[in-house]
Amino acid sequence: MASGGDNPDQPRQPQNMQGLLKFAMEATAAEDAPAAGQLPQMDEERRRFLEEALKTLTVDVVQEIEKAMKTLMDPATEEDEKAEAIDVIIDYVEDIDAANDFFKVGGFVIIKPGLNSENVDVRTGTLRLVGELAQNNPTCQQHLLEADVLPRLVELLSDEAPVASQAMHAISCMVRQFEPCLAAFIDMGGLECILGCIQTDNEKLRIKSSFLMSALCTEFAAVRDEFIKLNAVERVVASIRPSKEFDPKLETALSTLTVLTESQDAIRRCQAAGLSLRSKLESILKLNDGKEECLEQIEYANTLLKRCFTDNNGGTDR
Repeated sequence: MASGGDNPDQPRQPQNMQGLLKFAMEATAAEDAPAAGQLPQMDEERRRFLEEALKTLTVDVVQEIEKAMKTLMDPATEEDEKAEAIDVIIDYVEDIDAANDFFKVGGFVIIKPGLNSENVDVRTGTLRLVGELAQNNPTCQQHLLEADVLPRLVELLSDEAPVASQAMHAISCMVRQFEPCLAAFIDMGGLECILGCIQTDNEKLRIKSSFLMSALCTEFAAVRDEFIKLNAVERVVASIRPSKEFDPKLETALSTLTVLTESQDAIRRCQAAGLSLRSKLESILKLNDGKEECLEQIEYANTLLKRCFTDNNGGTDR
Protein backbone atom coordinates (compact mmCIF):
# COMPACT_ATOMS: atom_id res chain seq x y z
CA MET A 1 0.00 0.00 0.00
CA ALA A 2 1.10 3.51 -0.56
CA SER A 3 2.37 5.18 2.59
CA GLY A 4 0.48 7.97 4.26
CA GLY A 5 3.41 10.39 4.33
CA ASP A 6 7.02 10.78 5.38
CA ASN A 7 6.19 11.10 9.06
CA PRO A 8 5.10 7.71 10.47
CA ASP A 9 3.49 9.42 13.49
CA GLN A 10 1.24 11.58 11.32
CA PRO A 11 -2.22 9.97 10.91
CA ARG A 12 -3.01 9.01 7.35
CA GLN A 13 -5.52 11.38 5.84
CA PRO A 14 -8.93 9.72 5.31
CA GLN A 15 -9.80 9.01 1.70
CA ASN A 16 -13.47 8.21 2.24
CA MET A 17 -16.32 8.82 4.66
CA GLN A 18 -15.46 5.78 6.80
CA GLY A 19 -11.91 7.04 7.18
CA LEU A 20 -13.08 10.51 8.16
CA LEU A 21 -15.51 9.15 10.73
CA LYS A 22 -12.77 6.97 12.21
CA PHE A 23 -10.48 9.99 12.45
CA ALA A 24 -13.18 12.08 14.08
CA MET A 25 -13.91 9.36 16.66
CA GLU A 26 -10.21 8.99 17.49
CA ALA A 27 -9.79 12.74 17.83
CA THR A 28 -12.82 12.97 20.12
CA ALA A 29 -11.63 10.08 22.28
CA ALA A 30 -8.20 11.66 22.62
CA GLU A 31 -9.62 14.87 24.01
CA ASP A 32 -12.48 14.22 26.42
CA ALA A 33 -14.46 17.39 27.02
CA PRO A 34 -13.69 18.86 30.47
CA ALA A 35 -17.39 19.26 31.16
CA ALA A 36 -20.67 18.38 29.51
CA GLY A 37 -21.61 20.81 26.79
CA GLN A 38 -18.08 22.21 26.45
CA LEU A 39 -15.96 21.60 23.36
CA PRO A 40 -12.16 21.67 23.46
CA GLN A 41 -10.50 24.51 21.60
CA MET A 42 -9.16 23.23 18.28
CA ASP A 43 -5.60 24.30 17.63
CA GLU A 44 -4.54 25.68 14.26
CA GLU A 45 -2.62 22.58 13.19
CA ARG A 46 -5.57 20.27 13.80
CA ARG A 47 -7.95 22.67 12.08
CA ARG A 48 -5.77 22.67 8.96
CA PHE A 49 -5.50 18.89 9.05
CA LEU A 50 -9.28 18.51 9.25
CA GLU A 51 -9.74 20.93 6.38
CA GLU A 52 -7.37 18.90 4.23
CA ALA A 53 -9.09 15.66 5.25
CA LEU A 54 -12.46 17.09 4.23
CA LYS A 55 -11.02 18.16 0.89
CA THR A 56 -10.07 14.55 0.14
CA LEU A 57 -13.75 13.66 0.20
CA THR A 58 -14.18 15.66 -2.99
CA VAL A 59 -11.47 13.68 -4.82
CA ASP A 60 -12.77 12.21 -8.06
CA VAL A 61 -11.75 8.56 -7.63
CA VAL A 62 -12.22 7.74 -11.30
CA GLN A 63 -10.09 10.73 -12.26
CA GLU A 64 -7.31 9.61 -9.91
CA ILE A 65 -7.45 6.08 -11.29
CA GLU A 66 -7.30 7.36 -14.86
CA LYS A 67 -4.30 9.51 -13.94
CA ALA A 68 -2.49 6.45 -12.55
CA MET A 69 -3.43 4.46 -15.66
CA LYS A 70 -1.97 7.17 -17.87
CA THR A 71 1.29 6.90 -15.93
CA LEU A 72 1.33 3.14 -16.42
CA MET A 73 0.62 3.32 -20.14
CA ASP A 74 3.24 5.96 -20.88
CA PRO A 75 6.31 4.24 -22.41
CA ALA A 76 8.54 6.93 -20.91
CA THR A 77 7.47 6.16 -17.32
CA GLU A 78 10.21 4.76 -15.07
CA GLU A 79 9.57 1.36 -13.50
CA ASP A 80 9.51 2.70 -9.93
CA GLU A 81 6.88 5.26 -10.99
CA LYS A 82 4.79 2.45 -12.46
CA ALA A 83 4.99 0.52 -9.19
CA GLU A 84 3.85 3.62 -7.30
CA ALA A 85 0.96 4.15 -9.74
CA ILE A 86 -0.19 0.57 -9.14
CA ASP A 87 -0.13 1.22 -5.38
CA VAL A 88 -2.36 4.26 -5.92
CA ILE A 89 -4.89 2.17 -7.84
CA ILE A 90 -4.82 -0.57 -5.20
CA ASP A 91 -5.62 1.99 -2.50
CA TYR A 92 -8.77 3.00 -4.36
CA VAL A 93 -10.03 -0.41 -5.53
CA GLU A 94 -10.12 -1.79 -2.00
CA ASP A 95 -13.70 -0.52 -2.23
CA ILE A 96 -15.78 -2.95 -4.33
CA ASP A 97 -17.68 -0.18 -6.12
CA ALA A 98 -14.39 1.49 -7.05
CA ALA A 99 -13.06 -1.88 -8.25
CA ASN A 100 -16.05 -2.24 -10.56
CA ASP A 101 -15.58 1.35 -11.75
CA PHE A 102 -11.96 0.49 -12.51
CA PHE A 103 -13.19 -2.07 -15.01
CA LYS A 104 -15.76 0.32 -16.48
CA VAL A 105 -13.14 2.96 -17.28
CA GLY A 106 -11.01 0.37 -19.09
CA GLY A 107 -8.59 -0.22 -16.23
CA PHE A 108 -8.08 -3.90 -17.01
CA VAL A 109 -5.98 -2.88 -20.01
CA ILE A 110 -3.00 -2.38 -17.67
CA ILE A 111 -3.16 -5.86 -16.15
CA LYS A 112 -1.54 -8.05 -18.81
CA PRO A 113 1.33 -5.60 -19.49
CA GLY A 114 1.93 -5.43 -15.74
CA LEU A 115 1.99 -9.20 -15.39
CA ASN A 116 4.46 -9.40 -18.28
CA SER A 117 6.70 -6.59 -17.05
CA GLU A 118 10.41 -7.30 -16.72
CA ASN A 119 10.40 -5.40 -13.41
CA VAL A 120 9.73 -7.57 -10.35
CA ASP A 121 8.03 -4.76 -8.42
CA VAL A 122 5.62 -4.08 -11.28
CA ARG A 123 4.80 -7.79 -11.63
CA THR A 124 4.29 -8.15 -7.90
CA GLY A 125 2.20 -4.98 -7.70
CA THR A 126 0.00 -6.08 -10.59
CA LEU A 127 -0.58 -9.42 -8.88
CA ARG A 128 -1.59 -7.60 -5.71
CA LEU A 129 -3.98 -5.54 -7.83
CA VAL A 130 -5.54 -8.66 -9.35
CA GLY A 131 -6.03 -10.11 -5.87
CA GLU A 132 -7.60 -6.90 -4.60
CA LEU A 133 -9.98 -6.69 -7.56
CA ALA A 134 -11.04 -10.32 -7.34
CA GLN A 135 -11.42 -10.83 -3.61
CA ASN A 136 -15.09 -11.35 -2.72
CA ASN A 137 -16.11 -9.60 -5.96
CA PRO A 138 -17.91 -11.89 -8.45
CA THR A 139 -18.21 -9.07 -11.00
CA CYS A 140 -14.45 -8.57 -11.21
CA GLN A 141 -13.81 -12.30 -10.95
CA GLN A 142 -15.90 -12.78 -14.09
CA HIS A 143 -14.19 -9.92 -15.94
CA LEU A 144 -10.74 -11.23 -14.98
CA LEU A 145 -11.73 -14.67 -16.21
CA GLU A 146 -12.84 -13.18 -19.52
CA ALA A 147 -9.58 -11.23 -19.72
CA ASP A 148 -7.77 -14.60 -19.66
CA VAL A 149 -5.28 -13.69 -16.94
CA LEU A 150 -5.39 -17.08 -15.19
CA PRO A 151 -2.85 -18.77 -17.51
CA ARG A 152 -0.33 -16.01 -16.82
CA LEU A 153 -0.93 -16.26 -13.07
CA VAL A 154 -0.14 -19.98 -13.26
CA GLU A 155 3.07 -19.25 -15.20
CA LEU A 156 4.15 -16.77 -12.52
CA LEU A 157 4.06 -19.53 -9.90
CA SER A 158 7.49 -20.45 -11.28
CA ASP A 159 8.80 -16.88 -10.93
CA GLU A 160 11.08 -15.66 -8.14
CA ALA A 161 9.81 -16.07 -4.58
CA PRO A 162 7.90 -12.80 -3.94
CA VAL A 163 6.22 -12.94 -7.36
CA ALA A 164 5.27 -16.60 -7.01
CA SER A 165 3.62 -16.16 -3.61
CA GLN A 166 1.63 -13.15 -4.86
CA ALA A 167 0.59 -15.17 -7.92
CA MET A 168 -0.84 -17.86 -5.67
CA HIS A 169 -2.67 -15.20 -3.64
CA ALA A 170 -4.16 -13.74 -6.84
CA ILE A 171 -5.23 -17.20 -8.00
CA SER A 172 -6.83 -17.86 -4.62
CA CYS A 173 -8.81 -14.62 -4.81
CA MET A 174 -10.00 -15.46 -8.33
CA VAL A 175 -11.12 -19.06 -7.77
CA ARG A 176 -12.51 -19.04 -4.25
CA GLN A 177 -16.30 -18.76 -4.04
CA PHE A 178 -16.55 -18.37 -7.82
CA GLU A 179 -17.07 -21.67 -9.60
CA PRO A 180 -16.51 -20.49 -13.21
CA CYS A 181 -12.95 -19.42 -12.33
CA LEU A 182 -12.37 -22.57 -10.33
CA ALA A 183 -13.55 -24.74 -13.24
CA ALA A 184 -11.22 -22.92 -15.64
CA PHE A 185 -8.32 -23.28 -13.20
CA ILE A 186 -8.95 -27.01 -12.81
CA ASP A 187 -9.16 -27.44 -16.60
CA MET A 188 -5.68 -25.96 -17.01
CA GLY A 189 -4.19 -28.33 -14.42
CA GLY A 190 -4.52 -25.97 -11.48
CA LEU A 191 -4.88 -28.68 -8.84
CA GLU A 192 -1.59 -30.22 -9.93
CA CYS A 193 0.01 -26.76 -9.73
CA ILE A 194 -1.16 -26.37 -6.14
CA LEU A 195 0.27 -29.77 -5.23
CA GLY A 196 3.58 -28.83 -6.80
CA CYS A 197 3.68 -25.61 -4.80
CA ILE A 198 3.12 -27.30 -1.43
CA GLN A 199 6.47 -29.04 -1.90
CA THR A 200 8.44 -25.91 -2.72
CA ASP A 201 11.17 -24.36 -0.57
CA ASN A 202 9.35 -21.01 -0.84
CA GLU A 203 7.68 -20.93 2.59
CA LYS A 204 5.12 -18.24 1.74
CA LEU A 205 4.15 -20.01 -1.47
CA ARG A 206 3.85 -23.33 0.35
CA ILE A 207 1.61 -21.86 3.04
CA LYS A 208 -0.61 -19.99 0.55
CA SER A 209 -0.92 -23.13 -1.58
CA SER A 210 -1.86 -25.28 1.39
CA PHE A 211 -4.38 -22.69 2.53
CA LEU A 212 -6.02 -22.64 -0.90
CA MET A 213 -6.10 -26.43 -1.08
CA SER A 214 -7.74 -26.62 2.36
CA ALA A 215 -10.29 -23.96 1.43
CA LEU A 216 -11.24 -25.70 -1.81
CA CYS A 217 -11.45 -29.11 -0.14
CA THR A 218 -13.70 -27.69 2.56
CA GLU A 219 -15.96 -25.98 0.02
CA PHE A 220 -16.15 -28.82 -2.52
CA ALA A 221 -15.96 -32.49 -1.56
CA ALA A 222 -15.49 -33.35 -5.25
CA VAL A 223 -12.37 -31.16 -5.39
CA ARG A 224 -11.07 -32.81 -2.22
CA ASP A 225 -11.56 -36.23 -3.79
CA GLU A 226 -9.75 -35.12 -6.95
CA PHE A 227 -6.80 -33.90 -4.86
CA ILE A 228 -6.70 -37.30 -3.16
CA LYS A 229 -6.62 -39.06 -6.54
CA LEU A 230 -3.66 -36.85 -7.43
CA ASN A 231 -1.77 -38.26 -4.40
CA ALA A 232 -2.23 -35.17 -2.24
CA VAL A 233 -2.15 -37.27 0.93
CA GLU A 234 1.19 -38.81 0.07
CA ARG A 235 2.69 -35.44 -0.86
CA VAL A 236 1.46 -33.70 2.27
CA VAL A 237 2.66 -36.52 4.54
CA ALA A 238 6.06 -36.42 2.84
CA SER A 239 6.33 -32.72 3.73
CA ILE A 240 5.71 -33.34 7.45
CA ARG A 241 8.89 -32.87 9.48
CA PRO A 242 8.45 -33.18 13.28
CA SER A 243 9.91 -30.14 15.02
CA LYS A 244 10.83 -29.20 18.60
CA GLU A 245 9.31 -25.74 18.14
CA PHE A 246 6.46 -24.03 16.36
CA ASP A 247 6.82 -24.44 12.62
CA PRO A 248 4.25 -22.75 10.34
CA LYS A 249 5.05 -25.21 7.53
CA LEU A 250 4.35 -28.15 9.83
CA GLU A 251 1.14 -26.64 11.19
CA THR A 252 -0.08 -25.91 7.66
CA ALA A 253 0.66 -29.48 6.52
CA LEU A 254 -1.16 -30.97 9.51
CA SER A 255 -4.13 -28.66 8.95
CA THR A 256 -4.32 -29.63 5.28
CA LEU A 257 -4.11 -33.33 6.09
CA THR A 258 -6.90 -32.92 8.63
CA VAL A 259 -9.15 -31.54 5.89
CA LEU A 260 -8.19 -34.28 3.42
CA THR A 261 -8.93 -37.03 5.95
CA GLU A 262 -12.59 -36.09 5.98
CA SER A 263 -12.52 -38.74 3.25
CA GLN A 264 -12.26 -42.47 3.99
CA ASP A 265 -9.99 -42.90 0.97
CA ALA A 266 -7.56 -40.37 2.47
CA ILE A 267 -7.61 -42.21 5.79
CA ARG A 268 -6.77 -45.49 4.06
CA ARG A 269 -3.88 -43.79 2.28
CA CYS A 270 -2.59 -42.34 5.57
CA GLN A 271 -2.45 -45.85 7.01
CA ALA A 272 0.04 -47.04 4.39
CA ALA A 273 3.10 -48.33 6.23
CA GLY A 274 5.52 -46.69 3.83
CA LEU A 275 4.37 -43.19 4.82
CA SER A 276 5.30 -43.62 8.51
CA LEU A 277 2.59 -41.10 9.40
CA ARG A 278 1.83 -42.65 12.77
CA SER A 279 5.43 -42.37 13.97
CA LYS A 280 5.63 -38.79 12.68
CA LEU A 281 2.50 -37.80 14.60
CA GLU A 282 3.74 -39.47 17.78
CA SER A 283 7.07 -37.66 17.45
CA ILE A 284 5.25 -34.33 17.07
CA LEU A 285 3.28 -34.96 20.25
CA LYS A 286 6.41 -35.96 22.16
CA LEU A 287 8.52 -33.04 20.95
CA ASN A 288 5.81 -30.41 21.47
CA ASP A 289 4.31 -31.64 24.74
CA GLY A 290 3.53 -28.74 27.08
CA LYS A 291 4.55 -26.02 24.62
CA GLU A 292 1.78 -23.43 24.43
CA GLU A 293 2.95 -22.05 21.08
CA CYS A 294 2.51 -25.52 19.58
CA LEU A 295 -1.05 -26.16 20.77
CA GLU A 296 -2.56 -26.24 17.28
CA GLN A 297 0.14 -28.60 16.01
CA ILE A 298 -0.65 -30.87 18.96
CA GLU A 299 -4.41 -30.69 18.33
CA TYR A 300 -4.02 -31.55 14.65
CA ALA A 301 -1.66 -34.43 15.45
CA ASN A 302 -4.07 -35.83 18.04
CA THR A 303 -6.99 -35.55 15.65
CA LEU A 304 -5.09 -37.35 12.90
CA LEU A 305 -3.92 -40.11 15.24
CA LYS A 306 -7.45 -40.79 16.43
CA ARG A 307 -8.94 -40.50 12.96
CA CYS A 308 -6.45 -42.66 11.12
CA PHE A 309 -5.13 -45.11 13.70
CA THR A 310 -8.05 -46.15 15.89
CA ASP A 311 -10.60 -48.87 15.26
CA ASN A 312 -13.64 -46.59 14.96
CA ASN A 313 -12.69 -44.17 12.20
CA GLY A 314 -15.64 -44.70 9.90
CA GLY A 315 -17.58 -41.46 10.27
CA THR A 316 -15.78 -38.98 8.11
CA ASP A 317 -16.93 -38.89 4.49
CA ARG A 318 -19.41 -36.08 3.96
